[in-house]
Amino acid sequence: MIHYNHFAYGLDLVNSLRLYDAEKERTFHKATNSDSLGSISEHLSNIDYPVLVAIDGKDADFTDNGTEALLKKPQYFFMLLKPATSDDNEAILAVQSEMEANAIQIQMRMMNQSERNEEGLTGLMPDTFSIRGIGPIADGLYGVIIGFNLEYGIGTKINADYWV
Repeated sequence: MIHYNHFAYGLDLVNSLRLYDAEKERTFHKATNSDSLGSISEHLSNIDYPVLVAIDGKDADFTDNGTEALLKKPQYFFMLLKPATSDDNEAILAVQSEMEANAIQIQMRMMNQSERNEEGLTGLMPDTFSIRGIGPIADGLYGVIIGFNLEYGIGTKINADYWV
């Protein structure tokens, strides 16, 4: 079984989406949930092209399904950002609409890959998708943040290597 790798998947999105054709080598960034928007903004300063930020903070919820395993539900995020003039509401709304359309395409791609058991997305939970507007980040980047959860079983057997 292939496990989902959020950062590798984000890099593949940058290499696959037309949105990122012009600046592929500089347009992908990694972050954790411990990174504040301020620290993410520092990494994205002086950017004048679309960027994708993959966030994997190792956040997860767990459910006991009554068997000999727990269900782990890790949560992941992608920020799709593009420059817009901060004092131009129409420009901001246009950028957010464009990023939302790309986010929806990412959702559709992920759902299709989940159905085909590809890219470690077998446990994708489509009803957990969310899209929220975001910005400004850094020097006038606006767009959306897309969140989702996966679900897969983990055993409850104790690993003796962790114990004295």
